Amino acid sequence: MNLLWLQSGGCGGCSMSLLCHDAGDVTGTLRAGGIELLWHPSLSEQTGAEALELLEACAEGRHALDILCIEGALLRGPAGSGRFHMLAGTGRPMIDWARRLAARAGHVVAVG
Repeated sequence: MNLLWLQSGGCGGCSMSLLCHDAGDVTGTLRAGGIELLWHPSLSEQTGAEALELLEACAEGRHALDILCIEGALLRGPAGSGRFHMLAGTGRPMIDWARRLAARAGHVVAVG
């Protein structure tokens, strides 16, 4: 199962808890459970254009997305626009990305 993890609302505490768990290797633990981590803002090497291409591929259905994890609150302001939290380099609010990706995901998990 493919997992895509996004952080919103300035939250990162759940990621920190995950990184500090006793088992050590987070990606190895996930892999052992049949979960492939596609991208995580703190754990993944892909940045910039590479990360955005992966998100776009998932949102368009070109890459399978089984689990979407959203860590933190999805900011809706000001006036419902979501522009208090923009996904860098896209010109789009994070809440719009979450909506697009959630429509493709088999499961959506909210943490934090």
